Amino acid sequence: MQTTRTHYQRYRLIGSLLFQMGIAGSVIGQGQTNPASTWDFRGQLELSGSLSRYQQIWSRRGTARYLPSIEYQHQLSEARTLGADFSVILFADSIKKPAPENVDLYRLSFRYATPQSEWQFGLQKINFGPAQILRSLMWFDRLDIRDPLKVTTGVWGLRWRYNYLNNANAWLWVLYGNDGTKGMETVPTAQGRPELGGRFQIPVRSGEVAMTIHQRALAKPFDKDETRVAFDGRWDFILGWWLEAVWHNNSPDLKYAVTGGVDYTFGIGNGLYTILEHKTNFFPTSNRFPEMNLTGLTHWHGYDLLKVSALMLTYPLTLFDNLVAVGYYSWATNEFFEYLGWQRTFDRVIINLSFFNYPGPTLATGKMAGSGAQLMLIYNH
Repeated sequence: MQTTRTHYQRYRLIGSLLFQMGIAGSVIGQGQTNPASTWDFRGQLELSGSLSRYQQIWSRRGTARYLPSIEYQHQLSEARTLGADFSVILFADSIKKPAPENVDLYRLSFRYATPQSEWQFGLQKINFGPAQILRSLMWFDRLDIRDPLKVTTGVWGLRWRYNYLNNANAWLWVLYGNDGTKGMETVPTAQGRPELGGRFQIPVRSGEVAMTIHQRALAKPFDKDETRVAFDGRWDFILGWWLEAVWHNNSPDLKYAVTGGVDYTFGIGNGLYTILEHKTNFFPTSNRFPEMNLTGLTHWHGYDLLKVSALMLTYPLTLFDNLVAVGYYSWATNEFFEYLGWQRTFDRVIINLSFFNYPGPTLATGKMAGSGAQLMLIYNH
């Protein structure tokens, strides 16, 4: 009981701080005399309802999510800028009782930027790589291409980025205090241990390539260091081509992950944008997945290959209406997974209607099993 009260006191403090900062930002933004400082207060409210069926059982679910944010920026000079981002996420669910987890920090970061470099410290989003659907480089975020809000968890850390004049760029980061799993991780990082990493990207003929490395200590019972090394690239020659290849050293399960993809816009009507991706995960044969019927599993030199293919079609019906269709095929379970969405965009309101069919639990989509429909109303202010 004491822990619950402590949680609620902390979140009430966050809410109170947000409310006061919002008022202060509004007042300062309207009547400030210092043009070098700007405040921006905005928010996004999402109301959704879904009806789904799985194993002959129908279920209904309603959710509400509000994401208010404040952005502050101060121009130190023509070439140097200080900034801060603060936002929380409030969530309500019709099938779950209110809990401390329904209110939490979403972003809390501070940045210092020059024309070629940027330092960012705090709770922030870090993502990279050319793949869009089946990302082997989903290390620190959980972005879903089907989510119209693109909401994803952040990580605590310090990130530095430098942009060279030839369009190359270098990243360095130190992460600390991230207790849970991130991205595609199955084992959290050991408490009290920092994570270190970096990335270097250079332009090449008709595209760009990059190398990325990340090192962390695994939590018990593994008690060992994990290193990830990745190569990725994107090239534009008739089609858009990309590749992500990751090697995991001392990972408790995954050893290699490879994603390849292409995209092209067909001159049909208003333009049909098409993405095709394929991903293969290499797991040591000793790692089994008893909860899944892996009838199509491929074995290769002591590894089990879990393969997934995805196709996405995007078509703009009008300036305000957009259709999206995403299909997945899991080679390991011989199952198809389908998603169809329609979105109408107004000045401040977005209507999103989607239909989905996910036959069973899978590594393909990251979604719960079931078939049904979902309606989302999104209001931006």
